[in-house]
Amino acid sequence: MPRHAVRLLTVGERLLYVTRPLVARPALLVALGAIVLALGVFSMIVDPGFFRLAILPLLPLLGASAGRLLHAPVVFVTDRRVVSAGRWLRPRSIDLPRVRGVRVRQTALERHVGPGAVDVLVQPVEDVREGVFLCCNFAALPDPQALASAICAAVAASGRNTTAEAHGPTS
Repeated sequence: MPRHAVRLLTVGERLLYVTRPLVARPALLVALGAIVLALGVFSMIVDPGFFRLAILPLLPLLGASAGRLLHAPVVFVTDRRVVSAGRWLRPRSIDLPRVRGVRVRQTALERHVGPGAVDVLVQPVEDVREGVFLCCNFAALPDPQALASAICAAVAASGRNTTAEAHGPTS
């Protein structure tokens, strides 16, 4: 776990689950692969030297990867809260007693490849009326089911009951 995330742990807080968001989403990789393939076919038909331009679509992917590695985001679940922390970014922390529901979202492609998003429904401190919730989203996770299970297990261990559900093709 990165040093900037370890500093967020309090004394006596037990770490239950740690994950990192993906550097590149599968849809981006598929799109870039299709562009490079199209450039390769075009290059073979028109001019063999044209294939050098295939590096151009890869530059955004390299920039995104460098930015992700630089920020080193991490999502972890402790026995008291769920935390999302990135370097030079303000961490998001959700106390487990406030969690009211956990929802996993994956598109059809993501279900086959693996990644997805987890939405955590939170009861805000300011408004304790029935049916008022905030939705905290953790996107581009390699195994969203494992994070949802870890959150539900931590909430159950803390004495609360939460609902966990998996949703299909939603964005």
